[in-house]
Amino acid sequence: MKRARTVMVLAGSALLAAGLTACDKPNPGASVFSGTTSQWRMAACWSGTSAPIDVNKCARDVVDNAKSGVTVGTVPVVPGQVIGISVDPVVADAGWTAKVNNQSITPAPITSTYFRFTFPDLSAVPPEGIVMTIVAGKDGATKGMWLFKIVPA
Repeated sequence: MKRARTVMVLAGSALLAAGLTACDKPNPGASVFSGTTSQWRMAACWSGTSAPIDVNKCARDVVDNAKSGVTVGTVPVVPGQVIGISVDPVVADAGWTAKVNNQSITPAPITSTYFRFTFPDLSAVPPEGIVMTIVAGKDGATKGMWLFKIVPA
């Protein structure tokens, strides 16, 4: 009886360990917020290894997801209001840059989990908004990407 119980415990432990190792980690997340609105998204693309992602394939995946109804997080912003960005620690470790309409808002990658800035002029933003991209990685090796839309409030 004692031996059968030991075998069952060992078998159950082995199944649990196999199940846990077979699970994929979810992509890391990023939040963008302004005023009382916050949007959190998992990375559209993420490389869990040291190899960079294929940016063109990621862009195609994002477009395909948008066609199938997956939405981009939208953050309404009042002129002069602060926009905050918060990323998971693994993203900060990789270094990251925020780009608005493909223009970097910092001269060098950010290595902290939080950054905030004031959008200079929302009068130039069309009603449908502009794209803000968060790109993880340094030295041209893109490790991950998130997309958000900033719209005038």
